[in-house]
Amino acid sequence: MSDPLLIGPTPPTRAEWKAMQDLMVSMRHDARAVEAELERSVSAIVERPFAIAFASTGAAIEASLEALGVSRGVEVVVPALGPVVLGVALARVGARALYADVDTQSMNLRGLHAAARLGSQTRAIVGCALHGQSAGLDELAALAARNEIPLLEILVGGLGGRLGRDPVGRFGRIAVVSLGERDSTIGSGGAVCVTNDDSLAHALRLARNLGVLDARNDWERIGGVPRVERVGLDARIGMMPAALACTRLAGFDENCSALEEVFHGYLRRLAMHPDLVLPAPSADGTVRWSHFPIRLGERYSRDDRDAIIQGLLRHDIAALAPSVVLPLEPAFAEHHSPGDFPVAERAADRLIALPFSPAIRDRETDLICQTLQVMIERQSIMR
Repeated sequence: MSDPLLIGPTPPTRAEWKAMQDLMVSMRHDARAVEAELERSVSAIVERPFAIAFASTGAAIEASLEALGVSRGVEVVVPALGPVVLGVALARVGARALYADVDTQSMNLRGLHAAARLGSQTRAIVGCALHGQSAGLDELAALAARNEIPLLEILVGGLGGRLGRDPVGRFGRIAVVSLGERDSTIGSGGAVCVTNDDSLAHALRLARNLGVLDARNDWERIGGVPRVERVGLDARIGMMPAALACTRLAGFDENCSALEEVFHGYLRRLAMHPDLVLPAPSADGTVRWSHFPIRLGERYSRDDRDAIIQGLLRHDIAALAPSVVLPLEPAFAEHHSPGDFPVAERAADRLIALPFSPAIRDRETDLICQTLQVMIERQSIMR
C-alpha cells in the first residue's frame, strides 16, 4: 500500500485546517477562548455543567485523583486492565492501588469484582470505559454511592455513548474524557474533566494552571500578579489541539456514523472467524468505539499475538496491543505475580487493535481483514 493504515484518525485535512483557522480568527487567537469552546462542547455531550480541559489524559487523571482526596497511602480500587496513564497517575499521587480482575466479555471492572476489593481504608473507585465499552460503570456508581466514596470515571474513547438513559461521562463524581491522539473520534490530544460539583471544578482549574486562579478581568490577563493558591500542574491545553478538538466535535455525529459503518464492516468480514473474539455491543446502551479490539482464541499466546501484529505492520497496517495488566508492569508491580488476574492477563495477551478511522473505506477494510487472516493462518502453521 502507498500509505499506511493508521490506528486512529487521520491528520487534519485541508478542510479541518481551514475550520481551525476560522475558529481561531473568530476568537482573536485567544487560547483561553478556544479552550472554553472545547469545554462547552464536551459539557453539552455528557450533559454536565462543569468541564475543565487538560493538556494530557495523565495530567487530568492525576488532578482528578487529588481533587477527590486521593493522596499518599490512600487505597483505591482499580481495574487490573487499564491505560498506562492511570498507573502512572496513581503512582505519582502515592495511592495504594487495590487491583481487581475484569469481566470476561466487556474487559471492564464490574461491581462484584470491585466490591470484593473494598476495605475499611478504601477512599475511591476507578472505572474505565476501555475502547469505548461502558458496561459496568452504572454498577460501580451504585457501589460507590452505597459506600459513600467517590467514583472516578475514565473514558478511553466512548464519548457520545450511552448506558441506559444516561450519557457516558455522568457516572463518576469526576469523569475524565480522553481526546488522545489514538482516539478515533477526536484524536487531538488532551482530555476534558467533567463534573456536577462546582468545588471539584474549582480544584481542577487550580490544578491544571500551576495552582494559579484564572484571571478575573482583562487587566489581570494582560499583566497583574498571579496568586499561587496551591502546588499545581502545568497542564493547560494548547490552542492548536483545542481548535482541532473543537473542529472535530463540530462534525461529531457524522464522524460517529462513519465509525459505525467501519465497525459493522469489520463485524461482517470477521464474524465467522473461528479464532477471533469480536467486541460485543452493549445490551444496555450505545457504545461509541474508539478502537476495533479483537481477541485471539485461547490457543494463542502473547508471542503469537505479537507475531501477528508484526506481520500486519510489515504490510503497512498499523495494529497494536492496546491494553496492559497494570499490576504486572515493572513500574507498578509490588505484591502481584502472573496468575493473580487471570481474565485480565489472558485478554491483554491476546488483544489486537485494528485500524479504526472515519477515513477507512470498504476496500481498505477488505484488505485489513484479508491480511489479518493470512497472518493468523501463518502463525497457526508455525506453532
